[in-house]
Amino acid sequence: MIRINGIPITPNPSSVERGTFRISNAERTADGTMMLEIIAVKRRVDIGWTYIRDSDYKALLDVIEQGGPFYQVTYPDPQAPSGERTITAYVGDINDSAWHTIGGQRWWRDVSIAFIER
Repeated sequence: MIRINGIPITPNPSSVERGTFRISNAERTADGTMMLEIIAVKRRVDIGWTYIRDSDYKALLDVIEQGGPFYQVTYPDPQAPSGERTITAYVGDINDSAWHTIGGQRWWRDVSIAFIER
C-alpha cells in the first residue's frame, strides 16, 4: 500500500515503479585507475493509474498541494526488512492524458506522479 504523509492512497495505483540511484564522485588517477566514492543512495518512486476517477485524482492532488515541499512516502520495497520503506521525498513530474467522460463521470488516463528522495 502506498501512503503519503501516513494517508493511504486510494484507489490503489495500477503501477508502482521504483528506482535506486547511486550518487558518486568519480575521477581517474594519473595512471588511469578509476577512483569512485559513493556519496549517497537515493530512491525514486513513480506511482501510476491507467484510469482514475476525477474525484479520486482531485483528492490525491489536494494531499500533495497541502503537504509540500517534502512528503513521507511509504511504498513496497523488496530490500526493506518489513517489506516497505518510507522516504522523505519531493514531488517530481505529474503527468496525465486527456480525460474521458464515462457514464457521466470524468476519468483521467495514464496518470503518473514521481516522488524523488530528498
